[in-house]
Amino acid sequence: MVRLFEIQAPGPTGPTGAAGPTGVTGPNISQEGFSAFISSRSVSSNTQINNWNVSAPYFSGGNFNASTGVYTVPATGRYSIEATISYAISSPISLSIGSDVNPTFVVNRSAPTATDLITGLVSILNVAVTLLTLRTILGNNTITLAGEVQLNAGDTIALQYNADGLGVTLVLQNLVWSVYRLT
Repeated sequence: MVRLFEIQAPGPTGPTGAAGPTGVTGPNISQEGFSAFISSRSVSSNTQINNWNVSAPYFSGGNFNASTGVYTVPATGRYSIEATISYAISSPISLSIGSDVNPTFVVNRSAPTATDLITGLVSILNVAVTLLTLRTILGNNTITLAGEVQLNAGDTIALQYNADGLGVTLVLQNLVWSVYRLT
C-alpha cells in the first residue's frame, strides 16, 4: 500500500520579535595595529629593523613608530604578528661558518621584560662530503614569521636581526611586517 502525503505551504509569518542587545564591537585593526614595508636595507650585525614605510597601501594605527620600528601595544589582548623577510648575501662566502653560528630574525618584546616572541632561523646549508665539510647560509631566501601571542597594554615589540656571530652582510629586500589585535 502506498501512502501519498500532501505538502502544504507554510502558514503566515508572525510578527518580528524585539531586537536583542548589540554585541561587543571587535577591535579596529586600523587603530590597533599596523602594516609596514621596507624595500631594501643591509644588515651585518645585531640590529633592530627601523625606518619603515607606512604609506598606502600600508598603514599605522598610531601606536607604531615607523622611525624606530617599535610598536607599543595599546590594549591587552591576543595579537597576530606576521613578517616576511627576503634577503640575499652581498658577496660570496669564502669560509665555512662555525657550528655555533645560527643567525635569526625575531619579534622581541623589549618591555616590560625582554622576551623573544617569534623567531625564524636564517637557512643554513650543511655539507659533509669526503675531505669537505662546509656550513654556510643560503645565498638568498625568504623567511616568514607568523604567530599569535597574548600581549598587555604598554608592552613594546620590535623586529630584530640577530647575527649570532655571522660576519656577512645581508641585503634585506621587500620586508613586510604587520601586527593587529584579534581580541
